[in-house]
Amino acid sequence: MTILDKYVLSQTMRRLFIALSIVLLTLILERVLRLFEFAAANNAAFGLVLQMAANLLPHYLGLALPAAFFISILLLMAQLGDNNELDVILGSGSSVKRMARTIIIIGVIFSGLSVLLLGYLQPYSRYGYRAIRHAATHAVWNEVITAQTFFAPVKGLTILANEIDLDGRSLSGIFVHQIEDDGPEMTITAGKGQVTTDIKTGDTEIVLQNVVQIIERPGQSPYALFLGKLVFKPDFPFKPAPFRERGNDQREMTLGEIWRSNNRKKISDKTEKNKMTAEVNGRLVRSFSVATMPFLAVPMGIAAKRRRRGPAVATAAILLLLYHYSLEIGEGLVGIGAVSPLIGLWVPFSLFSFFCINMFLRIDQRLRPNRFEQLFDRLDNGIQTIKRNILLRGKPKQ
Repeated sequence: MTILDKYVLSQTMRRLFIALSIVLLTLILERVLRLFEFAAANNAAFGLVLQMAANLLPHYLGLALPAAFFISILLLMAQLGDNNELDVILGSGSSVKRMARTIIIIGVIFSGLSVLLLGYLQPYSRYGYRAIRHAATHAVWNEVITAQTFFAPVKGLTILANEIDLDGRSLSGIFVHQIEDDGPEMTITAGKGQVTTDIKTGDTEIVLQNVVQIIERPGQSPYALFLGKLVFKPDFPFKPAPFRERGNDQREMTLGEIWRSNNRKKISDKTEKNKMTAEVNGRLVRSFSVATMPFLAVPMGIAAKRRRRGPAVATAAILLLLYHYSLEIGEGLVGIGAVSPLIGLWVPFSLFSFFCINMFLRIDQRLRPNRFEQLFDRLDNGIQTIKRNILLRGKPKQ
């Protein structure tokens, strides 16, 4: 690896990290706020919000990576042009296409990582998110215990709660009396309690607050403990209804599972087979699309001088959105059996790839204006004209 390759690699990765952080934050922030609303409505623990958000990351990472990679390349090439570094690189006998080789290799690597992300990690994280959400919404006691009524589910255990809210999660005025065989006798009183669920085991537990715990052992004097918080795990078989097994939805299945399942499907189950065909081809097309990003971002970045930076980013966003929605529409048509995967997904991918590679091959060694530069100039001139008109209208008449 040459010094130029190392420089391009470090600059690309630095910008990619920043762009990926911004795009991910933009995408996930609104969802996290909704998760907090969900947690507040269901009295779920803060840890559940973190676990659900963590399971959403692979999904949003799959959306953010292509856009962030594209933006990082565009900004890198624009910065090299602004600082006249491109002229220095060309003057040293190298070429833009040679310099872009490192970026293209990065794109191929990210394309492979996207196959793993979309094909294997996302299905598990999607199922994990749904399982956690199910556990959070099913950890209720109001069907098991009634307020102001002694409840003795098993021998040696008595529970009383003066008040239970409508969703069965928040308790107040709690009394617990437990006698273990050949063990201590324990009495607990607590001002408040919160019913939660252990995600790993599915067991119900009560997080008690303002606790007085009195313990009496055989042959010993009783003693009291004053605790701010105590996690009490009731010793009786109350668990929320178990969540279904993974694979009920094709989006929860890995590429290998879809492939095997699709081959086993009978012809009579054509609807399900179409959905699985659309899912597997859609994931592959989106993964391979990452490798095409450098071929479009490099010429657009060269054309994006300081004054054209805004129009360049706006044009890139429009192009990527159009391509994204064309794949969404194509995948939907394949899913209902209206078109084949070749027409619905691989043709749009091929056309987009051809356009990207064609623009890359048109890069002039002397960096003469390309079509993007002409487009950005027109957009910038239009923006400046609009600004001038707004300023003129805002000036008071003499």
